[in-house]
Amino acid sequence: MPQTTAAGDSAHTELWNPETYDALRRQLIPSFDLLYDSAVGAVAMTVGPAPRVLDLGAGTGLLSAAIRDRLPGAGLVLQDRSELMLGQARQRFAADDQVSVRVADHLDELPAGPFDAVVSALSIHHLTHEQKRDLFVRIREILRPGGIFVNVEQVLAPTGVLEKMYDQRHEAHVHASGTPAEEWAAGRERMKHDIPIDVDAQLRWLREAGFGTVDCLAKDWRFATYAGWNEA
Repeated sequence: MPQTTAAGDSAHTELWNPETYDALRRQLIPSFDLLYDSAVGAVAMTVGPAPRVLDLGAGTGLLSAAIRDRLPGAGLVLQDRSELMLGQARQRFAADDQVSVRVADHLDELPAGPFDAVVSALSIHHLTHEQKRDLFVRIREILRPGGIFVNVEQVLAPTGVLEKMYDQRHEAHVHASGTPAEEWAAGRERMKHDIPIDVDAQLRWLREAGFGTVDCLAKDWRFATYAGWNEA
């Protein structure tokens, strides 16, 4: 479920309405609370009370807000290529001087580290596979020793048969959640821009990037939360 067109596209097209983005999360994402809570919990159990956290593809700041609730002392840097999405984030954190925003693409140079945690949600799957692998390397390079990278992600099934089952499961959730038909149709259009890959491949790429420990923390068919620790 990307927020914008693929990184590196010459034209930048908004695929989400920033004003409705947050409200649709639970309708379109099965086990939304489990996935996000797992990400926030992993960060909270890894870092200290006042960590420096980078949120890549931060959008409206939904994941960052959950981290702020759990870790009030965190300093947050929100990065996204969409000025409109970050406009919502600026409103969300208008009174919070520990939050800064940065308009940049995943392919741009990352902000200077070190960070205690780098997080992302439903954004990196829009990169090509080689771009994902390169990003994982660059993320580890800006993490402190002992720091964590956590990604809430849309993933591909390991086989075509299972991918059809993933899709059936996803669609059943969308209908059961009362998602308006036009929103699901728009979601289907957005998914045409996705370049997902299975969890095992991404965990392997994290290891190859230098992360000492990696794990899938939560998964509900097409959606997963996985993490890598930059061991000292």
